[in-house]
Amino acid sequence: MGWKKLTVIVVAAAALLGGAMALSMQLTKQQEVAMEVPEQPPSDTEVIEPPKVGDTTTLTDMENMPIYYNDEDLLLLPVRNVVESLGGSVKWNAEKKATEINLRGKKLVVYRGSAEAELNGYKITLDRAVESINGCLYVSADIFSDYFASDVIWDSAQRMVTVKTGDNSNPIFANYHLEGQEGDRMYQANIPVIVGLNDVSYEKRLNADLMAFAMEQLSSFPSLQEAEQKAEETTEEAVAEETADTTETTEEAQTQEMSAEATETTEETQESEATPQEPAPPYVRLRYEPGYCDSNFISLYWEVDAGGVLSAQSVNVDLKEQKYVTLDDLTAVTDLEQQLQVFTDQVDKNNYYVTANREWVLLVNHEEEGMYQTVVVTNETAKRVWKEKYTFLITTPES
Repeated sequence: MGWKKLTVIVVAAAALLGGAMALSMQLTKQQEVAMEVPEQPPSDTEVIEPPKVGDTTTLTDMENMPIYYNDEDLLLLPVRNVVESLGGSVKWNAEKKATEINLRGKKLVVYRGSAEAELNGYKITLDRAVESINGCLYVSADIFSDYFASDVIWDSAQRMVTVKTGDNSNPIFANYHLEGQEGDRMYQANIPVIVGLNDVSYEKRLNADLMAFAMEQLSSFPSLQEAEQKAEETTEEAVAEETADTTETTEEAQTQEMSAEATETTEETQESEATPQEPAPPYVRLRYEPGYCDSNFISLYWEVDAGGVLSAQSVNVDLKEQKYVTLDDLTAVTDLEQQLQVFTDQVDKNNYYVTANREWVLLVNHEEEGMYQTVVVTNETAKRVWKEKYTFLITTPES
């Protein structure tokens, strides 16, 4: 064989080898993308009519089967198969590298391998991380009941999933988890996120209030307060500039103001010197207990555990009037404390909540003992003192 012929064979073999390697790399890359980006349905896919309230949908012929773990009593469902069977859509968000689930008017953004998510634009935390199994995205069945009012029924004998569509008109509680450590101290907070109010602007304000309360309880951790302090400083500067531009004070008024400020500063200094600062608690744990929730009213209470010292603080909101309500707003009697003495000696009209089962519960903080008490008021008493406008909060629905 001549040298020229041998050279041609070697060059050809190298070209074939290079082409095979390029093809292999391309196929590998395509496989990785297919794992990360769920396959999009063909454009001519039949549009599925979303089920109505009360409808039951049996999920059959699913390309990817549900996974059930007996030891954990956990059911994982294939995202695309279930969502599209319920008339929703699933798409890949390349910018966020996340999967968007659009179902029943809500958008849930999930990240593979993470419990962090977004619901209608709010950051939330799922109970379990999203999993990718054999290239298919799986989520816990609780997601459909918690966020989309769709109860999932699992028939283990037939390995079949049935979904019952519920009322999606009421707001829901989602959860945002926050935790960390600074030196030897640690913090942990579960913060409620309210989603689904008719007034989106008020919904944002309400969630901002809930977050502000949580940050206030964690205020002994400086790193958490940096952003909030900057926002306050910006607001103060804006107010100062506005005051300088629009207000003219006389020399006498300025002198009086300076004198008052000096007096106030002196009093604060004396009080600070007289009262030694208490040491920061070794940990702060914050959680909330969701209560009654519908389009008219939301009730919940916070439990604050600061180094073993427990306290409770409720949140009760009339969504129609968009205001926080006390017991004076809800009751029609003038001697409420006397009416409630049979239950507790201490009544804080700002500190109560209504459970999901429509029980009226008083929250009593015992500061000296470092604990709080939940006291249930009987339905009979509640009906006697409640305003007619709010009887839906204590009237048990007929079974």
